[in-house]
Amino acid sequence: MITKNTIKQIASLRQQKFRKQLGLFAVEGRKMVDELLQSRFETVGLYATEAFVAAHPLAAAETVSDVQMQQMSSLDTPPGILAVAKIPEPTPFHPHSRFTLALDGIANPGNMGTLVRTAEWFGISEVVCSTDCVEIWNPKVIQATMGSVFRVSISVADLPAFLGEQRERGKAVYGALLEGRNLFEMREKPDGILVIGSESHGIRAEVLPCITHPVTIPRAGGSATESLNAAVAGGIIMAEMTR
Repeated sequence: MITKNTIKQIASLRQQKFRKQLGLFAVEGRKMVDELLQSRFETVGLYATEAFVAAHPLAAAETVSDVQMQQMSSLDTPPGILAVAKIPEPTPFHPHSRFTLALDGIANPGNMGTLVRTAEWFGISEVVCSTDCVEIWNPKVIQATMGSVFRVSISVADLPAFLGEQRERGKAVYGALLEGRNLFEMREKPDGILVIGSESHGIRAEVLPCITHPVTIPRAGGSATESLNAAVAGGIIMAEMTR
């Protein structure tokens, strides 16, 4: 039977400081939990309500009440199943793929998760995040990835240093900027790293010197919109650069 201390500990995983302290994160929903259980991540707890177990038998799940699930869940309407997994140990990033996505200061959890999910859709298996990006283990980020977080290699790095090193090694560094080469006029198959900047400020000043190939999504004539959502811009650019 689940204890009050366990419920309290799982509830605390809503906050980054406790995720970091405990080295754990929570996953909710049938699809997301299935993705977790099939991944390389280590699951340390699996909990489901009686109603969920009746509809979806789970031999390994510990049954909890609706009230207990509500106390543990970070969602307004808990889906009835929750798992707790270990945060993997960080490892130095060494690009192995032809193309890598780099995220600079992405603060919105939904945008972060969507960018990771979109990267996987277009065959980009490596993502590097600046140290001030929203934490990847944030529950809202996890949900927005729709399982991609368990398959895409995601690292955190000092982005200017990382990009500078890659540039010195001859890697092309593409940056999504308002002033750059028209994305739709590119004909070559790009190799290298694509940098998407923050929702508010775009690519930071200290990262700009690392950009070797500025690219822009052309705006239709007469449009009064100043910029695109980071996840939308990233999706358009990834689609065009990988097709």
